[in-house]
Amino acid sequence: MGRNKIGAYYRLSMEDDDGKEESNSIANQRLLIRRYVSEHKELSDYEYSEFYDDGYSGTTMERPGIQALLEEVRQNEIGCVIVKDLSRFSRDYIEMGTYLEQIFPFLGIRFISVTDHYDSKDYIGKTADIDIGFKTLLADFYCKDISEKVKSSVSAKRKQGKYATGNAPFGYGKNPENPYELLILPEEAEVVRHIFELSLAGRNLTQICKTLNDESVLTPLEFKNLRKSQRRKELLQERKYWQPGTVRAILTNKNYVGSMVWHKSSQAEVGGSRKILKPREEWEVVENHHPAIVRREVFDKVQEKFFQKAPAVRNPILYALKGKGYCSYCKRRLKVMKLAGGKLFFYCANQKLSSENECMTGSISNEVLETIVFEQIKKQVKEFADLEFVRKTALRAVKEKQTGLVRDMEIVEQEIQELIEKKGLLLEGYHIGDYTREGYLEGRRQLEQRISVLEQRRAGIRDEMAECEKLPESERKGQEFLLKYAGFAELTKEMADAFVDRIEIGQDKAVDIFWRFHGGKVDGQRGCLSEI
Repeated sequence: MGRNKIGAYYRLSMEDDDGKEESNSIANQRLLIRRYVSEHKELSDYEYSEFYDDGYSGTTMERPGIQALLEEVRQNEIGCVIVKDLSRFSRDYIEMGTYLEQIFPFLGIRFISVTDHYDSKDYIGKTADIDIGFKTLLADFYCKDISEKVKSSVSAKRKQGKYATGNAPFGYGKNPENPYELLILPEEAEVVRHIFELSLAGRNLTQICKTLNDESVLTPLEFKNLRKSQRRKELLQERKYWQPGTVRAILTNKNYVGSMVWHKSSQAEVGGSRKILKPREEWEVVENHHPAIVRREVFDKVQEKFFQKAPAVRNPILYALKGKGYCSYCKRRLKVMKLAGGKLFFYCANQKLSSENECMTGSISNEVLETIVFEQIKKQVKEFADLEFVRKTALRAVKEKQTGLVRDMEIVEQEIQELIEKKGLLLEGYHIGDYTREGYLEGRRQLEQRISVLEQRRAGIRDEMAECEKLPESERKGQEFLLKYAGFAELTKEMADAFVDRIEIGQDKAVDIFWRFHGGKVDGQRGCLSEI
């Protein structure tokens, strides 16, 4: 093991929280793995590092703990990964196989699963025992089976009239004696009614938000914090403001007339987390399901504002500083409005949400802002006048990127070749009777799918390599890498992207420019301050 650190990974998922799987607790996983390490002398001499995920499903690798572990693997800091069992690392059969058979062996990572009695050092140059493959396949089937059973159970409860649609909407709470029954929370319900009254009075979403914020009405998140006596750090740091999206969600939520609405979305795939929103006419609705907060005629009147108008078709606005402007107070990206004559103006959407905040007031012309930025870029170009420094910096950056791309291409090419070889072995196995026709076709489909993904990645790497070849390769090109902008008469999108990371504008219209380049390096250091 060339690296000097062991990465121990623990995972506790939601299905383990029912007390039936006590052995799967984080504490027990830690105890089991530490005992294993202490009993193996070649492991006990190495630095021990822990990573864990609590409450995350093994069907996805988008878990903070596992991503932190894999990042240290990529940084060449961890040489051995150890888990209690294979399902702790992943319940996805293909994902698990990819790491066991391709990624970890290629990187030289030793992988140990304690209760499965699996140690990758025992399988160098050969594949793992067939029971390991069955265990990962069963873990994959288990998750998909649980997903289908949970979905069927929830659907059955909804058809029985039980509220089984996740958290209760703002204004409602679940009955402590019957979790499938909704009760009105009087204080929150008054806020909901107030929002509908403001909408009926002709207020738009932003105006409603400003009224609520000026009246210091708590947001749904703040009400929840008080109700559950939580001490969430993000709620304690600063006051929360009502946002137009929150108000719109309340005004269009049919739960407030006593209807239970469900089946709004569907899973893209069994066991997956990606959702696909369904058309409103396909939603399931149970009328008169629970006490109403808002009268039906009031609700229907408000809906006319949102669903009787055809959505406006807007063409994208193109300008040099697109996506660069931010409010220095709330740190949100500035909105852009286009006035008659085609002139653009930046403004902060939060400025109208409260009378107390210190967001940028009014608006600032894009033309004025581009002039300021362009003048400052010309000053920056002069600071890059050391041609030899610019040349060396640019060439070094390109060379480093090219080296990384070549390495990535070699990894992808090897993975593709291995999958092609597996296809050949699969076909041979089918001809000699090791696989049924259905088993062979399914195996081939999975392999071809993985090959297709890798081929797309390979094409992307080739495109990046082609772009690198366009970057400075000679002394002349290196000298022109940044200085080529010296002859420009106005700010362009290319120039803004090359120099500007972000622009923050304060209440007094002071402009802070944060440069992408400082001394020839990308470091996000602060630029200058200009007054309008």
